[in-house]
Amino acid sequence: MAYLLAPAAGALATLGFAPIDLWPLTVVALAGLLWMARDADWRRAARLGWLFGFAHFASGIYWVYIATHEYGGAAAWLALLLMAVLFAYLALYPALFLALVARLDLHRRAIGWAAVPAAWVLLELVRGWFYSGFPWLSLGYIALDTPAAKLAPLAGVHGIGALAMLMAYALYRIVAGGRRGRSFAAAALLAPAATALLPQAQSWTEPAGAPLRVALVQSDIRQGEKWLPQMRYEALSRHWRMTAEAWPADLVIWPEVAITQAYDAVEDSYLSDLRAEAQARAATVLVGIMVGTDGHYYNSVVAVGESEGRYDKRHLVPFGEYFPVPAFLRRMMNAVNLPYDDLAFGAHEQPPLLVRGQRAALGICFEDVFGAEAARAARGSAFLVNVTNDAWYNRSSAPWQHLQFSRMRALETGRWMARTANTGVSAFIDPDGGLRAQSGLFERRVVHGSVEPRRGDTPYMRWLDRPLWIGSALLLGVAAMWRRR
Repeated sequence: MAYLLAPAAGALATLGFAPIDLWPLTVVALAGLLWMARDADWRRAARLGWLFGFAHFASGIYWVYIATHEYGGAAAWLALLLMAVLFAYLALYPALFLALVARLDLHRRAIGWAAVPAAWVLLELVRGWFYSGFPWLSLGYIALDTPAAKLAPLAGVHGIGALAMLMAYALYRIVAGGRRGRSFAAAALLAPAATALLPQAQSWTEPAGAPLRVALVQSDIRQGEKWLPQMRYEALSRHWRMTAEAWPADLVIWPEVAITQAYDAVEDSYLSDLRAEAQARAATVLVGIMVGTDGHYYNSVVAVGESEGRYDKRHLVPFGEYFPVPAFLRRMMNAVNLPYDDLAFGAHEQPPLLVRGQRAALGICFEDVFGAEAARAARGSAFLVNVTNDAWYNRSSAPWQHLQFSRMRALETGRWMARTANTGVSAFIDPDGGLRAQSGLFERRVVHGSVEPRRGDTPYMRWLDRPLWIGSALLLGVAAMWRRR
């Protein structure tokens, strides 16, 4: 029966994330997982964790199939195979988590109160780092609209995830523990309510100048039509017309790869005219475009107008923008048929982009999923900008999940974020993670708003995830030594 209940719990855990946002169901699902493995040896516990993880990621990132099959051109069987491999790999992390809990006998021991959350957090950190990382659906995102979100500028999304796992463990101990244990567990379950006493995220930073007028251009060019020959000039025309609707604005932001022509093909014509128009209005336009140089192509954002500059994407999507496989496997693995395979990585350190004297921290696509990287880039910056193309995932949950992750980045850094998505959801996010203005999905619209520059570093920006890496490893080391004794 447990082998049937574990995947059911995994699917239930997904309901705590966007767009459903029923976070208590995720806590209940994790508590149920611990209960199912309470008497199991580490091998059986690992199997239960793997089944939980496979169902969780299959129900949470099923949209990979849309990108690889519907828009990437991969055969259905190949898309399903790639999905199964991805889910099987990601499921290893919940499997390792339960194996550790069982092997160290953390179900009943006092150290389990600290070591169980530590084990979960450590493995999530590894998942976000190993093989370039895939931290999608990190546990802490479920608490975005709860008082626990105030922990974000202190400990980041993984610190909130530790608190969520503590709640799950307390719930498990209420069901499985004795009378004395239940009383302690009930108190621990209510303890996270104390996070309501923490200050708001924006209290860690302060205003650094007058608000900037910003316009987000959501051009709504569908993925199925984006690369058609007849759309080449329609995309140019549409973005020009929508930019005309954006004035007066200090900053106009286009989405990722807004136009399909490479930079050198439009530099002396279209972009020259756009630059002149922006300069006449003392404004800057950020253009998502491919840039070719020295035989390599970069996924870039080019600034034209009052401010000039370029940002090249640093964290590329594996198996989408580059293929970390041997040459003989490339034909099979090239499931996402981008016009330019194996894009080049942007330099780790790039010149800052200034808008009216204020520094912007740029990110392209899923770069804002990596909390520590975004926080590091935000140091010394006044606000955050993310440009993306979530049209790859149609009307699935992916655009809403991505918006949830962007909101967490604003919370962790105590800064405004302006994010533009080709087909949505484009939004202005305040330093407390709130949505001030947003577009709908698959809506052609210019979203007007303002962004207040901020200065100062939150504790998370200073320390990143280092305390969690060190603390989790130490706690598990102590638990292992205690178990051995």
